[in-house]
Amino acid sequence: MLEEGQAKLAQRSLQVPFPPKPPIQCVYTTKDASDVAGTDVALIFTHGAGGTLQSDAIANFTHGFASHSRQSSILCFQGNMNLKSRVKMFSEVIASDLNVKIPRCLGGRSMGARAAVIAVTKNSSHLVLVSYPLHTAKETRDQLLLDLPASIKVIFVCGDRDEMCDLERLEEVRRKMSCKTWRVVVQDADHGMNVKPKAGTQEVGKKSGEVVAMWLKASDANLREGKIVWNADEETAQWSGWLLNDDAQIRPSSGIVVKRTSGGKRKRDSTVHDLETRLTRSSKRCQA
Repeated sequence: MLEEGQAKLAQRSLQVPFPPKPPIQCVYTTKDASDVAGTDVALIFTHGAGGTLQSDAIANFTHGFASHSRQSSILCFQGNMNLKSRVKMFSEVIASDLNVKIPRCLGGRSMGARAAVIAVTKNSSHLVLVSYPLHTAKETRDQLLLDLPASIKVIFVCGDRDEMCDLERLEEVRRKMSCKTWRVVVQDADHGMNVKPKAGTQEVGKKSGEVVAMWLKASDANLREGKIVWNADEETAQWSGWLLNDDAQIRPSSGIVVKRTSGGKRKRDSTVHDLETRLTRSSKRCQA
């Protein structure tokens, strides 16, 4: 049992046959203990190449996602480092009889995100791609994304210090993709979604899971940019809210965003203005 303040997250372990190899180990996480034997899953998710279900990045994301609501249960499965095998594991989990309602949303982090893209089925409607490994030092691996059907909705969650997902290169790919895409940038986070201090890593990881859960429940095609910032002064991860895709202007150091009003004039989003004010105060205190 996981605890978050007064709320409790409940988990149960499941297995999926994967002959001739050992069964696929799965963990089902839900907001309330009374739902732990339930049948609804909002997201099937898997870890990166060198990770496990106990990795901080997976644990933090899962915690934030499942904490959002009783409709945000998540099923994570353990895989190996082979991409083809991980894709097959997605298929086996989807086809298995786990006494869970199989969702239309697949996702993963790093290599697990690539596997989720390949594993998309005709019934899939959403993809959650955390720390997507878009490129190596020599090449951009974008064809899998470009081949996605227009019917899929995709959310990218990436750190602005991720050496495997340069934000400008990601934007170039997004412009070429047929499907609608959303992007959440975690300020100062690397490929492992780590920020300093460690408490910040935990909180931005949870917040990213929460934001994805909110996106799955409701999304606006006109508002497709957002940012998560660790505020050391208040020891909390702060979410900018969704912003206009064409008009979002996020400064890496402040989180300031400009939005266009219906009359064509520009104004600051009130939520992000509050965020800017708190971050400015924090900066001044650090300089004192």
